[in-house]
Amino acid sequence: MSNRINEINTTIKNIPDVKIIKPFEESETSIQGCVSVFTEGLDKPLEFEVTIEPQYPIKSHDVEGIKFYNIGLIEYSHIMSNGSICINTPHTPVLWQKLVYDFDSVKAWIKKYYIDKDIDTHYEHLIIHPKVFKESHFAYFFNEVDYTFRKNQYGLVDYSALGNGFQRTTKVHNNILQKFRDRNNKEIIDVKWNGWLKSLPTRIGLFIFIQVPPSNNNRFGFENWKDFEMLLPQEFLNFLHTVEKSLYKHKGEPLPLFIGYNITEKEIHWQVIMLEIGDFPIEGKKINQQWLTLLEGNRSIDWGITRNCSYEYFFGRGKLCDTITNGKLLIIGIGAIGSIVAKTLVRCGCKRVDFLDYDVKEPENICRSEYSFATGINNKTSDLANELYMLSPFFETEHRFPFYSDVFEILIKSHLTDTKMKSDLEKYLNEYDLIIDCTADNDLLYVLSRININPLLLNLSISNHAKHLVCAAEDNRYDFVMNQFDNILKFDIDDLHNPTGCWSPTFKASYNDINTLVQFAIKHVNLRFMQESTLRNFVIETDDTDCFTIKLKEF
Repeated sequence: MSNRINEINTTIKNIPDVKIIKPFEESETSIQGCVSVFTEGLDKPLEFEVTIEPQYPIKSHDVEGIKFYNIGLIEYSHIMSNGSICINTPHTPVLWQKLVYDFDSVKAWIKKYYIDKDIDTHYEHLIIHPKVFKESHFAYFFNEVDYTFRKNQYGLVDYSALGNGFQRTTKVHNNILQKFRDRNNKEIIDVKWNGWLKSLPTRIGLFIFIQVPPSNNNRFGFENWKDFEMLLPQEFLNFLHTVEKSLYKHKGEPLPLFIGYNITEKEIHWQVIMLEIGDFPIEGKKINQQWLTLLEGNRSIDWGITRNCSYEYFFGRGKLCDTITNGKLLIIGIGAIGSIVAKTLVRCGCKRVDFLDYDVKEPENICRSEYSFATGINNKTSDLANELYMLSPFFETEHRFPFYSDVFEILIKSHLTDTKMKSDLEKYLNEYDLIIDCTADNDLLYVLSRININPLLLNLSISNHAKHLVCAAEDNRYDFVMNQFDNILKFDIDDLHNPTGCWSPTFKASYNDINTLVQFAIKHVNLRFMQESTLRNFVIETDDTDCFTIKLKEF
């Protein structure tokens, strides 16, 4: 017997209330044995077949290297379809200590879920095993809709293909749900996404809302079509037969069937089953002189992949405060600073972000901005919009560019002698809830400070080598910014980047330098909104003479 197996048997034998029924021995791929575990509240111990993987006590892909099996416990919570209970224990590289942790976890599972029959307050999705269908996986992303489906309501869905990906080595065809229609092709409800996604060409799928989860033990998705016998009405099965006949010329092609059910009183989840046109799991039988459409016996279900991509799920791990994300935002100037601001806002849940910039994206702009090389020379407004459309399905922007971006600066700087123009521009800017000027254009800052703007106007600018970020948020923004850069801040004003040509040189700083300051600033602005406190002018200062330090000072 190896030292490892001897240590396992010895350690388990000494754990209180645990008995070894079958000593642990080495198989071809793992170490296996059988134990009984007792804890207070049990009439008799529970038995478990135990498998210990070679990497144990180390986890692999966040999965414990030890499994406890008892298929008789499958009706209880937090147990997989193969009878293994779900445990997650603290890390330790010490074998005996990890065994103690894991058996303590088994005892805790017995107490919570077997004895007390505890039910978690959060919803646990069904355990579905997606299958490779026609040598690929098929994934579908859906959004919640403002519509109440009735039990056994069925019909058609429109969906659009996104890009293909891979899950390990298997191709994944990614798709997005677009619209629900009734069996007569009349629209029921449109699924809300951004304009770019809604412009994609659509294909046809099917749906039925069965109301209750298609599951065994309320956790494991059906594996055989016969499991659906009591849930799928005859009318829907006849509909499947009609659809298959109408699509016969597409024989062999995949067709998604979406199964909808309630997971809470108001929330619906959709699972997808992949059908093959010409080989639906149905058959016709004559019963009592009447032809009926029935489910075929012993046909396994080819589950696909679905993901709820509604706003609450998409940004569920964290977003900016509602004051910012629900607002209509305008960014003026989308170079290094502005493009980072825009992308951060969209990644953090902002749904409506417009921007103005007359400039064109060139290859040399890419290294410290949020643009891609592959799109070549392009208007910055168009290029950034495309980047953000790809990023968030909820991002929208107004398509006034590129024309309005071209003339905005000229128009606003001429308002001093044109009162009507001033009034029109004020009306346009006052449509927004927050305006962020990232142009580093002192002339524009001067003009913006002298028109009547109701929304909060922020001015963000960075000094050479990104030593400072100045944010002006108050009415004295022009005087504050000029005073900071002309009289207060100390930085090198000679070592600038001088590109070829005769235009103005630009400050030196890397993407990392700029992003560090911008993220710090957005964090502070968001905090002030969350606290419902006044946002004052502030300066972020950095120092890298020893280790890197950063501090923020409000004025």
